[in-house]
Amino acid sequence: MAAADTEYEKLAKEVYDEILQAEGFDTIEVKHNTNIEGKSGQKHQIDVFWEFSIAGMTHRVAVECKNYTSPVSVGKIRDFSAALDDIGNIQGIFITKTGYQAGAKKFANYKGIELKHLREPTEADLKSFGPPPSLNIRGNIYYLSNIIPDIKFNFPWVIQNTQMKEGDPFEMAALNCDIKIVDENGLTLKTFHDLEKELPSEFKEEFGKHHIFKFTNEYLAWPNAHYEKLKLEHIAFQYDVLHTKTFTTFEGRWAAKAVLEDIKSGAIHLHKKEGYLGVIA
Repeated sequence: MAAADTEYEKLAKEVYDEILQAEGFDTIEVKHNTNIEGKSGQKHQIDVFWEFSIAGMTHRVAVECKNYTSPVSVGKIRDFSAALDDIGNIQGIFITKTGYQAGAKKFANYKGIELKHLREPTEADLKSFGPPPSLNIRGNIYYLSNIIPDIKFNFPWVIQNTQMKEGDPFEMAALNCDIKIVDENGLTLKTFHDLEKELPSEFKEEFGKHHIFKFTNEYLAWPNAHYEKLKLEHIAFQYDVLHTKTFTTFEGRWAAKAVLEDIKSGAIHLHKKEGYLGVIA
């Protein structure tokens, strides 16, 4: 048996597993590629099969799958019907991808065999289930702006441990992520950027806020500094808390692995149907 045909049969089994579970028959075992002995003693290979009992009555279903690229002929339906008659007390379902000849439909209707399409979903299939889920999100984003630091070093330590004197110019050229707070051994405790993230704020606009980080035995270090580190007393920040309004729309989409369509009624079942969201604005 060709691999593609086997995969098609397994897909049909998967679809009916999903349908039965959705209808509350989650304990029913749907089997693939099983053999059932008929009244004649002949064994019939059945692509997909399940059975269950309700109120003392046993119900059995056999599914014939044909991964054809052309419409199924009446001869194929007759062959399947003969197997069903030999087995007895069993409902037949015939599944294919491309369709059925007129004679096949007529004979299947006469014998009570259900005809189905199992195929890839089209846009029309997906739209038939109506609008998928969508989501609109409004919000306010608060953020810090105009952050101005004021660094105060431990002046006695600086005079004692460096060649700097009172009144000497002091320059620092580095990004906030490269300016580090270190311990006495030079190990990084946090960066200037980390301090900025710790600045307190509430969910409201404020201007000219102040906050001071005090230090006892911490030092400041940055790339290409003249000194390895300088002992800190505190770092004071002045900053504003601003906000902006946001509006985002997530548009829904239906997706499905396959479609099972009833030939007589036109009803469809989307296999592994799911709605997913994508940002569109």
